[in-house]
Amino acid sequence: MSVQVEDKSMPAMRTSDKGSMRALVQEGRGSADVLHIREVPKPELIEGRVLVRMRAASVNALDWHSAHGGLLLEVVSRIMRQKPQPIRGVDLAGTVEAVGPGITRFKPGDEVFGGAPAAFAEYVRAREDGLLVKPQSLSFEQAATIGVAGRTALQGLRDHAQVKPGQRVLIHGAGGGVGTFAVQIAKALGTHVTAVTGPRNIDVVASLGADEVIDYSKEDITRRPQQFDAVLDIAGTRSVSSLRRLLVPSGIFVQVGATKGSWFGVFGRIIAVMLRSRVLKQRVKFYVAKATVEDLAFLRDLFLAGKLRPVIDRTYPLSEAREAIRYLGTGQARAKVVITED
Repeated sequence: MSVQVEDKSMPAMRTSDKGSMRALVQEGRGSADVLHIREVPKPELIEGRVLVRMRAASVNALDWHSAHGGLLLEVVSRIMRQKPQPIRGVDLAGTVEAVGPGITRFKPGDEVFGGAPAAFAEYVRAREDGLLVKPQSLSFEQAATIGVAGRTALQGLRDHAQVKPGQRVLIHGAGGGVGTFAVQIAKALGTHVTAVTGPRNIDVVASLGADEVIDYSKEDITRRPQQFDAVLDIAGTRSVSSLRRLLVPSGIFVQVGATKGSWFGVFGRIIAVMLRSRVLKQRVKFYVAKATVEDLAFLRDLFLAGKLRPVIDRTYPLSEAREAIRYLGTGQARAKVVITED
């Protein structure tokens, strides 16, 4: 479902000339209050790049963490030598405005979707190999949700857990963006899916084809006697050891994220999983999804085959993008939150 949200306290801004555009810019850190709609220069069109008019862009956990992460996240970014990017967003869908020299796959007017930095803006500069032509049956809003969340779920199940038809899979944290994709992908891969989520998400997750849906507010999954071939942990709210006890002897635990608590808690969980894997030689895995266009095409084909349905909780116009990120951080969001053009 999609809910249009209005906030009269954030007045819309309009592009003043052909060389500028509106974008959500981060100025500082600590809360969503550091995010502001500003007029900034339009991206310069260079060789090998496509200029896309943003029609929709989805919010991911990293967008919230980037605003709230504080000094620790800044230090990590510097260690990894990441170029500072004050404009948030990485997933988008839109219409090709112009193409740079060397572009052969797209032309102005094409409807596309994929990934690019600084997506929460009226215009986005993207690499040619980061985009695909959008199927007509896939809305801009739906298309914008697929990139990070869809690929994260796909790579966790197919590549790291290496699930096989007939296996039993537990998806812990099935109601969010990654979780709703994971339930459907696990079913498409032929597995029996048990999904754990909160009471607000039971109906949504059940509608996606999960074989069994467990409300964590009523039952502690770690007390169940049944075992699974793979546990995909998205929520990060149960100890690794308690979830590993649910595995068959040859089973694997895959940590998709550690979204709860402070950044120190997040990194602590990641380090704990890596130590279990490398030092204790346990079948546990942490990974960061890769932005491959091949996997984006795989997910598109699942949609066209009727096996994947992006789920959207709320949509916000670009002028209220800050509120979209604030809402995601409340922990109440079901599936994906999407930002659209004004």
